Amino acid sequence: MALAIFMGQDWSALDGKGRFALPAAFRNPLQMQCSNHGSILVRAHHDREYLTLFGDLQAPEFLKKLENQENDDEETLLAEFWSGIQSASIDAGGRFALPAFHARHAGITDSLFILGAGTQIQLWDLDRLAASKPKNPIVVAALDLALRDRDAKRGGKS
Repeated sequence: MALAIFMGQDWSALDGKGRFALPAAFRNPLQMQCSNHGSILVRAHHDREYLTLFGDLQAPEFLKKLENQENDDEETLLAEFWSGIQSASIDAGGRFALPAFHARHAGITDSLFILGAGTQIQLWDLDRLAASKPKNPIVVAALDLALRDRDAKRGGKS
């Protein structure tokens, strides 16, 4: 299986049903990575401020990468990786709800910034991403617009 590549960026506000939406540019490649088009995987990692989103068909690729890492305790390495992953439902329109722990871990509440990161999608809280001072000027400009749009939706409250 050829891995799909996620490119670009966008943002999403939480809808009235507690869901975010992936834009079509992300949905189509993600479906290629999923054996069940109604299910995606969300990963929280203890030393990252964002979440990653990917499909279950990527599991063999991740296992290969983990096997190539030098570690005396393979069981702990595997547990650290896989224990932070939870399945989430996604509908045909790309709407999905984040698992509560994952959203809390990443500080995501009413909006998120979506970054194409090659074989995965990064999901960021807009303020955390801004604080991380991204270097890509396209991301900086898109984030600035997203922050303004989010603040307008909030009624000017940050």
